[in-house]
Amino acid sequence: MSNKELILPILKDGKYGFIDSDFNMAIKPKYNYVSSRFKEGYCIITYIKKIRNNTKWIFGYIDKEGNTNFFLQLESASQFYEGLSKVRIDGKYGFLNYSLKEEIKPIYKSALNFNENLCGVRINKKWGFINHKGVMVINPMFSYVNNFYNGRALVEIKNRYSYINKKGEIVIDGDYIMGSDFSENLASVRKNNKWGYIDRNGKLVIDYFYDKAKNFKEGLAPVCIDNKWGYIDSQGNLVIDFQYEYACCFNEGMGRVNIKSNKSSQGQWGFINKQGEVLIKPTFKSISDFIEGYAQVNESKNNYIDKSGNLILNFKIW
Repeated sequence: MSNKELILPILKDGKYGFIDSDFNMAIKPKYNYVSSRFKEGYCIITYIKKIRNNTKWIFGYIDKEGNTNFFLQLESASQFYEGLSKVRIDGKYGFLNYSLKEEIKPIYKSALNFNENLCGVRINKKWGFINHKGVMVINPMFSYVNNFYNGRALVEIKNRYSYINKKGEIVIDGDYIMGSDFSENLASVRKNNKWGYIDRNGKLVIDYFYDKAKNFKEGLAPVCIDNKWGYIDSQGNLVIDFQYEYACCFNEGMGRVNIKSNKSSQGQWGFINKQGEVLIKPTFKSISDFIEGYAQVNESKNNYIDKSGNLILNFKIW
């Protein structure tokens, strides 16, 4: 194994391994599945084991030094969020800490991941919120919840959506058909089959005008009219015209967009800047957003590109 720090998982011949910071194969492919990236120092790894003629998925963790820990009792495991990893044991969810020890007992029927120091959990048929110690701070009373963002959480009550604060009080009772999480203090909400944006007080700041609308990120939000996507700013001004088959939120200064070369094509993915200028030509059938400088190409062999659009892995040398 390399002495360099592990940075990215790689798929080769149906198995996952890891490359180091010099883009060399540090751990040869041997896992059946891994989480997409390292998060808070760990990546989830799995392999399949036969036990008494039964097939069982074994879940574990690998750190950036290549140290692994597997747990036979885990039925699933998620990446770390705010120092805690969600796991399922005997059909119930709990959380492990960085030491991979039980921090919150597995007692919940369903659970989200932690964000803003709280986590949505389901007991029986209702959702509430716990803190990092597993203390229920907002009692289960909702049909469904999203996590807190910008101090607000989207909740479902009788097939309609509202927003609560961290005391569990409904602070935006908009009776929305659908809604999104807050991001950059705005949330997209749907009424009468159109989407607009509200602020943290529930004030409509961008009118119900769009067929589809995504979150604001890095100052812009992707919106759709008549099956074409463009980008608006937080004042509702159109910044990048409606021209894409699909558009994603900006990340690390780059927006992932899908462009068709002709009517019969399926469209390919590339990246633009905030002025709508093409930074990486749309030549990819499937690709992720940029995270820490790299975007994952998900085609016949998974690879990564840098922000110049160059593939970083040379499979011929492995």
